[in-house]
Amino acid sequence: MKEPTLPGGKNAGLLQALDEATAKLLLDSLHDGIYLADKEGKILFWNKEAEAITGHPEREVMGQTCSDILAHIDDQGKILCTEDCPVQQTLKDGMSRDLEAYLLHRDGYRLPISLRVIPLRDQEGRIAGAAQIFLDVSPKLAMPPGIEDLNRRELLDPLTETGNQQFLKIALDSRLEEMRKFHLSFGFLYVDIDHFSQVTESYGKEMGQKIIRMVAKTLQSNLRFTDIVGRWGADKFLVILLNVDEAKLSVVGNKLRLLVQSSYLPLETETLSVTVSMGGVVAKKRESSSELMGRAEKLMLHSKWLGRNRISLRFEGQ
Repeated sequence: MKEPTLPGGKNAGLLQALDEATAKLLLDSLHDGIYLADKEGKILFWNKEAEAITGHPEREVMGQTCSDILAHIDDQGKILCTEDCPVQQTLKDGMSRDLEAYLLHRDGYRLPISLRVIPLRDQEGRIAGAAQIFLDVSPKLAMPPGIEDLNRRELLDPLTETGNQQFLKIALDSRLEEMRKFHLSFGFLYVDIDHFSQVTESYGKEMGQKIIRMVAKTLQSNLRFTDIVGRWGADKFLVILLNVDEAKLSVVGNKLRLLVQSSYLPLETETLSVTVSMGGVVAKKRESSSELMGRAEKLMLHSKWLGRNRISLRFEGQ
């Protein structure tokens, strides 16, 4: 991408005449999140869409660095805010950068974004700072369309705003019927938060609820809009993935596991994070929903037995 420059001729005077308030109004009207940083990487400007995407109001981020706030990681869970920080690299070499990453929302969950970093130069052409422009690329359809408002409330878990048990039973039966009629394969993940009782015992019920919401939002934000996630029990979730084989199921499950592992809630003197154990299966044509769920649950328990924070698609030795 070519670096932005002010056009010459009669338009130059108009652009140079824009005052700070007008420039802020223009940046706040963008549908992308954007922040401006100085040569040290400290945030000088944070637009309204950046607040909406990240949950962080401007007052919380001014003067801080991106690593203090967003803590980007890649799809392997690698931290990008150290030697691989795209803003710091652009400040050093003056090159624009485009990449996919996962930021840390104010509520602790991981959100997928597409971002671009561009250098900002002064009138002498020297690097004076950098701008990061980012877009939320999470799926925007959490529940199928066409459900009446009353039914929608009855099918939603109020804590996580994902599907509840009733919704998951309907969805699972529908997927099994589609597979039998139209040969549409699907995969199934049984997800359980590790050591959740210890979290509530140590930090209380309210913090436990925040952890449940954090895990739910991380799962929900990092699936395709055709996939389904819902809360099955106090600390359990089910994920239904359309058109996947065992290899793809393993890739998606491990990505979700890593994203949950890297999510955290900041406390006064520490951060609070959890891991999840998963069992993953590809549905069979002649099995019932209870048989499918039973297979996945047994594999989830196998993951617990193996040490937690992992996904099992087979029992060891098979």
